[in-house]
Amino acid sequence: MFEIFDYDNIICARGSREMPWKPSFQMNVYYYLIDGLLIDTGPYSLAEEAIEFFNAHSIQQVFLSHIHEDHAGMAYWLQENKQVPIYLHESSLEDALREPELAAYRLDIWGRRQAFKAEPTTNAIKTGSYIFDVIDSPGHYRNHQVLHVKTKGWLFSGDLLNNLRPKSVMFDENMSEMVLSIRNILDLDFTTVFCTHTGIRKNGKELFINKLNYLLKLQDNIRVLRNRGFTDTEIDQQLFPGPDSIGSLSGGEFSSYYIVSTL
Repeated sequence: MFEIFDYDNIICARGSREMPWKPSFQMNVYYYLIDGLLIDTGPYSLAEEAIEFFNAHSIQQVFLSHIHEDHAGMAYWLQENKQVPIYLHESSLEDALREPELAAYRLDIWGRRQAFKAEPTTNAIKTGSYIFDVIDSPGHYRNHQVLHVKTKGWLFSGDLLNNLRPKSVMFDENMSEMVLSIRNILDLDFTTVFCTHTGIRKNGKELFINKLNYLLKLQDNIRVLRNRGFTDTEIDQQLFPGPDSIGSLSGGEFSSYYIVSTL
């Protein structure tokens, strides 16, 4: 069931999905609709609630922070039923034209991501009232982008903020790139962060600083252990000991090793 609410002229909706590696934990998915611009479409597994939300509001254009199925899962439906342009990083346009083969656990949680045709993002997306600057922010995904509205101090962060102290990440994430992206983001003028999974964070800049410091400390520890001759596998075992339930369930698609190997 969706919770729908307003925040500073932004229409927000929140749904959730249970995470099988920790059934007590519900992963939230937030939808942000501002002046006719929908930021990320949510997953296909929340289609019933999302369609009701989409039909109840005017959507003129869609921005996707990246192409993962929990962010782009309803892009096909919106294109077919609302005939709206969908903007995506130019390097992901060809990927959008193909439905990806997803592991079973991802299909169970988020559902399919059907093929759709997107248009490339430019430096900015304009609505009647706002200018959203489009900023490359790789790390979580190589073609990840965020939106910044300088006049309001808003940052729509996709998956760049999300987990402040990651202990396991996906195989295609790059933590060194994430460090660079966060440093770049911190040069911007913003206070409020709109995260796809953790919602509206009014102390957004402070949270980004905390995440950066966590990653930098890890990076220093990894560098020291590498200089002592330890392999990345051995470093991973030292820094992230204990059982890895998400790694086992995902067949190794998630692992703390990917943090170590990319920092």
